[in-house]
Amino acid sequence: MIHRMVLSWLPWVVAAALAAVAVARQVRMSEHDTLLDEHARRRTAPDRVSTPTAWRRVTRDVLDGAPRALDRLDAHVAQRPDRRQDAVDLLLICLRSGVARGLNAAWRTEVQDRLRAHLSPGPGFWPGMALRAAGATLVELDLSGCRPGSIDLTGAVFLGDARLRAMTVTGPATFAQARFLRHADLADTLFTADADLTGAVLTGNAVLRGVRVAGATSLAGARVSGRADLSGAELTGPADFTGARFGGRALFTGTTFGHDARFDRVWFRGRTDVTSALVGDTASFTDARFGRRVPR
Repeated sequence: MIHRMVLSWLPWVVAAALAAVAVARQVRMSEHDTLLDEHARRRTAPDRVSTPTAWRRVTRDVLDGAPRALDRLDAHVAQRPDRRQDAVDLLLICLRSGVARGLNAAWRTEVQDRLRAHLSPGPGFWPGMALRAAGATLVELDLSGCRPGSIDLTGAVFLGDARLRAMTVTGPATFAQARFLRHADLADTLFTADADLTGAVLTGNAVLRGVRVAGATSLAGARVSGRADLSGAELTGPADFTGARFGGRALFTGTTFGHDARFDRVWFRGRTDVTSALVGDTASFTDARFGRRVPR
């Protein structure tokens, strides 16, 4: 009896199993066809125009000099403080493109004032920002009183006076191979790390009066056509002037060298005052040349 019942149900079980297999296969084929259709649609559909992000829109407006673009930049950064360094880089790009834009003094001044506001202590101060403009051409740069985190102006060209007075630089600062086509004023600036002016060319005066450098100082190979004034400067680390040339007066009146001071192969063509400087370690003048007498 049981045997006959099993035999009677068996064909139905087999049929149900075959039907399930067929349905599953159809579902897989349908999914496969759907994927193929989607792939083909993406391949043949016209390219979509991506919507620019808020940052890209602000960047474009600032570079184009659009009205109130700098205000929109500040508003964006207020919501995204992580964009502060990007904003500083953007403002420097604007300043370094000033020559290509016809030296628009009003526009340049507006950008520079906004940059100074964010680099100076006050309500809109952004601490620790790096100034990165290696190789840039900068016109009438004035960042006096600013407090950047570090400076990289390697190979930069400064048109007009460069006013960098009373700054506080909390990281390394390099002006190596930079060219100052007029005066460079760094009086009373504090460098908490190294200050590097290796190979810099200054066609005007180099005003470094009262400068304080906590790390190493280098003017090795520098060329100063005008007056070099380091009176009252405090150079805590090693100071290297090897191979420098001073075309005008070189004043080290009351300068304090906390470590070695190297003036090897330096050419002093103008009046030179180094005898009143205080040297904490060794002062070296090997093969130095003096165009005029050194005051005693």
